[in-house]
Amino acid sequence: MKEVSESTGAFYQHYPRTAVIICAYHDGKMDAMTCTWHCPLSSKPPLFGILLSPKRFTYQLIIDSGEFSVNFMSAESVGLLSAVGGTKGETTDKFAAFKISRDIPLKTNSPVLADAYAAYECRLTEDRQYGDHQLLVGEVVAVHLAVEAFTEDGSLNARAVTPAFYLGNDKYITKQKPTVEKIERIRS
Repeated sequence: MKEVSESTGAFYQHYPRTAVIICAYHDGKMDAMTCTWHCPLSSKPPLFGILLSPKRFTYQLIIDSGEFSVNFMSAESVGLLSAVGGTKGETTDKFAAFKISRDIPLKTNSPVLADAYAAYECRLTEDRQYGDHQLLVGEVVAVHLAVEAFTEDGSLNARAVTPAFYLGNDKYITKQKPTVEKIERIRS
């Protein structure tokens, strides 16, 4: 039986979603935060969107620097995702507290996480309010990839890496048996 309501409740019906870590750096300060509201917006130019509360320390660093990184994390990283998502960046150096290793960014100053199976370096192109969140659009100016995490055609290799999936309410999927099947489209 289905329940029908005019209330969204906790608004978790759209989960699961992949969890990423957004990083930013400005004027000697850096931060990392967990984000599940994100998506590609365009291929040409390559644009990627993230939705953040303007109350977040990371948001202000992005606005001040004009750049950010999006770090795609595996299911093995759910402890880190939970820790950075539950810690305030204004009062805690998350990189030191959680011993977060970084790679060297190519085109920005935004931290790129060494444990990410993929990461985008982005330059901010737009900041627009939608309700209680800001849509930050970044042009992807560099891509970092763990080669073994992807197939020859560029698809995620689900036998090599399982993305971290967030279910809402501080719950993550931590184990998954991958079954990958290519489904041919029916064309009329």
